[in-house]
Amino acid sequence: MDNSKTFRPRRLLRTAGLSLLLAAFTVVSCSDVVNKTPLGQQTSENFFQNEQHAIQATNASYQKLRDWNIHVFSFLGLTDMISDDATKGSTPTDAAQLLDIEDLTFDAGSGDVNTWWQGNYQGIYRTNIAIENIPGIDMNTGLRERLVGENHFLRGYYYFNLVRGFGAVPLITSPLAPDEYDQERVPADQIYAQVISDLEFAAEVLPFKSEYSASDLGRATKGAAHALLARVHLYLENYDQALQYANEVINSGEYALLDDYFTIFTRQGENSSESIFEVQATESEEGGTGTQYGEVQGVRGQPNLGWGFNRPSRDLDAAYESGDLRQQATILSPWEELPDGTGLTVIQNATMVDDRYNKKAFAPSNHAGARGNSPVNIRRIRYADVILIAAEASYRTGNEGDARMYVNMIRDRARVGNSNTLGVIPENMSPVVMNSLDLSEINSQVFARFINANGPADEAGMVPFTHDVESNQPVIEALDVITSVNGTAVTSRSEFLAAVNAQTAGSSIPVDIVRVQHTGNGQSNEQLTLTITVEELLPDITASGQQLLDAIWQERRVELAMEQKRWFDLIRQGRAAEVMQALGKNFVEGKHELFPIPTNEIDLSNGMLQQNPGW
Repeated sequence: MDNSKTFRPRRLLRTAGLSLLLAAFTVVSCSDVVNKTPLGQQTSENFFQNEQHAIQATNASYQKLRDWNIHVFSFLGLTDMISDDATKGSTPTDAAQLLDIEDLTFDAGSGDVNTWWQGNYQGIYRTNIAIENIPGIDMNTGLRERLVGENHFLRGYYYFNLVRGFGAVPLITSPLAPDEYDQERVPADQIYAQVISDLEFAAEVLPFKSEYSASDLGRATKGAAHALLARVHLYLENYDQALQYANEVINSGEYALLDDYFTIFTRQGENSSESIFEVQATESEEGGTGTQYGEVQGVRGQPNLGWGFNRPSRDLDAAYESGDLRQQATILSPWEELPDGTGLTVIQNATMVDDRYNKKAFAPSNHAGARGNSPVNIRRIRYADVILIAAEASYRTGNEGDARMYVNMIRDRARVGNSNTLGVIPENMSPVVMNSLDLSEINSQVFARFINANGPADEAGMVPFTHDVESNQPVIEALDVITSVNGTAVTSRSEFLAAVNAQTAGSSIPVDIVRVQHTGNGQSNEQLTLTITVEELLPDITASGQQLLDAIWQERRVELAMEQKRWFDLIRQGRAAEVMQALGKNFVEGKHELFPIPTNEIDLSNGMLQQNPGW
């Protein structure tokens, strides 16, 4: 990249005044309610005078992570919707520009690309202000060092976003004077060097997660810095270093996989043993402490939880192995009960096409404040991700035994205590579905929601529900209600799973179902006995060579699905062209590996900032 290309950060100066910006986000800790101190009490003359100012400045650096232009609308488009994990979702005409992101037909004028560029540089601006000014404050030296370390971690995070997305970008590591506004665009390797330097500094000075007080839960930790360093080095193909930093996390004793995959993305799973770094959000009547991350992806229609963007794709469905229950923990479907215990059911939305939702972004239906004040923490680094980094790095450094060990740790947890499968994803019927059908003679509520392509698709399953708009009820074309497994009666999902686990893998057993079908005369219930072969659920990986690497990559996809990891994984793996073109998308090699530099930023630089190749 030509180093003569320059960047004039005028927009940053217009969007963020020095001390007024910091004062606008005065908080006591990462998850506390916004302080209502009038902005006029804090100015550039009296800010950075004491310990509280240092904390407030650092909290402003964190607050940016919750903003619309960092982890919400455009971010979801440029990570999930652009990939094979998701499609735009919502109604066909709502935010139609995101279809250009999904279809790879966007250009340098994309507002979403421009938004994410701006958001990350605004975050960098805040960290630079804090890093420069906090060291001069007379305060507790340990706290001062920690706060500076937190800002280094966040600056490294923001720059890692930019360099993966845009390649060579302007490198700004201090607040700029008016005669410094023209900044050269530096090569990507220099940006990566800065990211690594920031994260190494953070790792040196930050405490372990267990050393923080409860009121500071969610702040950057030594483990978070090591984990992000592992991810950076994996991206750079520095596999020895990636493994070194992943092992720092694994051997620290600070983290553990949760036993139940379904718990990770619930309120109970926030800041759990599996959490290495997540953006903190909380509900409040006043607003300003949550995010729109949940709202943008929430159920559109009934119950009214959001806008319905970022729809999990059918291609993602096919990626799961037979009976992999992570599919059920990732995707929220029409006519399914909400996972918050309220008993509310997702009603199919006739204005949407194939409406499905990201369950990992689910916000409880009864939280305080408006939908835009979602209390959903945004999980950015999970322990499972680090284990899979260790698996790939072990493979790349010639230790296939450890690679298999690590990937099988993830598969073992994914079984959620089960050992066998019949190739179906079982689900309990919601009360709305049960009440709409004549099931008085059927003593079961468990049905087959989803059949994987590798499962017995011709023997059991469900034709998608349709929706009667007038009655607001589902119309069932076909539904298989499971009543017994090898002679053991089952009435619920839990009983079904227990009965399947009691079988022997490889054996063929009778499974009794009632096939409910919609006919011209109403409903017919046909009792059938199917013979289905019991399969081992998610058997351990035993492959070697390229097949082992493929298995690790596959595990990354299904374990981390809808967590905004897939696109950058495909880019670094060199498989984006192959995968996107197989879906009919015009991925152009040498172009789409990077996003375009926003036209708006080129214009602001009077043409001194030039475009990425191909755009």
